[in-house]
Amino acid sequence: MLVRSRQEAALVRDALTLLTIPSVYLSNRDSVFETLEAQEMLWLLQAVLAPERESILRSALASSMLGLTARDIDMLNNSETLWDEAVEEFTHYRERWQKRGVMAMLRDIMTQRNIAENMLATAGGERRLTDILHISELLQEAGAQLESEHALVRWLAQHIAEPNSNASSQQMRLESDKHLVKIVTIHKSKGLEYPLVWLPFIANYRVQDQAFYHDRKTFEAVLDLSKAEDSVELAEAERLAEDLRLLYVALTRSVWHCSLGVAPLFRRRGDKSGDSDFHLSALGRLIQRGEPKDAAGLRQCLETLCTGPLALQIAGVADTARWNMPESTMPDLQARQVARVLFDDWRVTSYSGLQQRGHSIAQDLMPRLDIDAAGTGEVVQEPELTPHQFPRGASPGTFLHGLFEALDFTQPVSPEWVLEMLQKGGYDARWQPVLTQWITQVLQTPLNEEGVSLSQLSATDKQVEMEFYLPVAGPLTADALDALIREYDPLSRDCPPLDFRQVRGMLKGFIDLVFRHNGRYYLLDYKSNWLGENGEAYTPEAMARAMQSHRYDLQYQLYTLALHRYLRHRIADYDYQRHFGGVIYLFLRGVDGSSPGPVALPPARMKC
Repeated sequence: MLVRSRQEAALVRDALTLLTIPSVYLSNRDSVFETLEAQEMLWLLQAVLAPERESILRSALASSMLGLTARDIDMLNNSETLWDEAVEEFTHYRERWQKRGVMAMLRDIMTQRNIAENMLATAGGERRLTDILHISELLQEAGAQLESEHALVRWLAQHIAEPNSNASSQQMRLESDKHLVKIVTIHKSKGLEYPLVWLPFIANYRVQDQAFYHDRKTFEAVLDLSKAEDSVELAEAERLAEDLRLLYVALTRSVWHCSLGVAPLFRRRGDKSGDSDFHLSALGRLIQRGEPKDAAGLRQCLETLCTGPLALQIAGVADTARWNMPESTMPDLQARQVARVLFDDWRVTSYSGLQQRGHSIAQDLMPRLDIDAAGTGEVVQEPELTPHQFPRGASPGTFLHGLFEALDFTQPVSPEWVLEMLQKGGYDARWQPVLTQWITQVLQTPLNEEGVSLSQLSATDKQVEMEFYLPVAGPLTADALDALIREYDPLSRDCPPLDFRQVRGMLKGFIDLVFRHNGRYYLLDYKSNWLGENGEAYTPEAMARAMQSHRYDLQYQLYTLALHRYLRHRIADYDYQRHFGGVIYLFLRGVDGSSPGPVALPPARMKC
């Protein structure tokens, strides 16, 4: 079926659906993130990460993807045992995700909940299942580039909020082309051939309501707002020429058969007698030679034309009998048996994955989560706004990180840019002067004893969001890693113990900032932790306690190892003591002119 627009395609699909004839629209450019399945997938991932949060888990269980009936949901609401079983089930999915990845976890859910079987048994189920599998693949690809499960949830939420139908990876895929009527736009059918072709709306045309045309001498585009008669005629001539071109494309797509839908169309409302407007269409131009005729005149023209290989069939009462697909016999299939032992403990993890098991992970799962931001909610407003009053929690922390990722440190901070970023982030414009001054102070604050500041760093001397992978060849346990770092780092000795599952595979991370100064390389991490109501709260002791409680010691040790190995391969005469400058943790809220803000750690001896 060749059509000109999505609207015509929808009409054809609806008519075929009434007759139970399966079809597919091959020119669909919608993003898969615009579907209901994408939203339900987001609810599902949020529930897997925080099954103990009742509202989140309830949203996932009520989704059409899981297929629970109203009675099933009512039983869950009234049975503590059934609810506990659901929480335990989703907790298992979370462990599976953290150990084997999002795709393996989703496969488990689909198997456990019989999602594929249930969907294929319903109308439109094949389309929905294709979208779910498509989204699963995109999540798996994105998960390989992100450092945590929470980051993947943010990624999905962002793509749902801002889908990009022009991205080929997002465009909805064909669910199947077996025993399906293919619906394609004439434009997309160019250069293709089909055994049988129907053109149901080829007699239609679009009214040219704008006097838009190209000058016949200069070929420049012209829009005549006065809609002079000559201009309208030129625009109509161009419309007809384009319609004739598309008609030629449509008529030359078939190999064996082509059917055209022809009717005496009327553009006017009310009385439909007399001459029709069919002659204004491209097909009417050829059949009626541009002359207006009534229905009888059109039929006479068609009867004269239809000789030899052309046949005329007058439409009668539509056949509403449903079509039944013939049964096909399929041979029994059997999968090959795995004859060797598979080791499934290999996975990609991150610093967050190593330190979050011992903490509650029922966190804010909405976009732009920053798990390092201590404190939640808004601070009580005071007459004078200061950096200490800036909103704290998940999103504000990530917002501050994003500002420094986008800044050119060597240029003055633009108040207009700050205002634009505040508006994009959904923050009050009254923070503009505070944030502008705050960022300027951060850029000018000395970071270490040598007095280097961010404002001295050019683009060639810094690398933002440096990604790394560290191989973990043998099984790594929390006790063994904890004992090692406590032996070599005094800060680690007073930290709470690590608690994570045994790791083997790859450890992935992103360093906020790597910069070079006087031939030495430093790594810097921005921290938006709120330690108190003023700068006096950001003492070296308080910042050290914050680093210990959050196990930032493990973070900078892993980041240092990654940077050390990178420099060792990039600098010919590399020496750790000579080239590595140290680690800087920049507590942003502590930089207000009255307190130092950064915690600078000199290079420590490491076993690499």
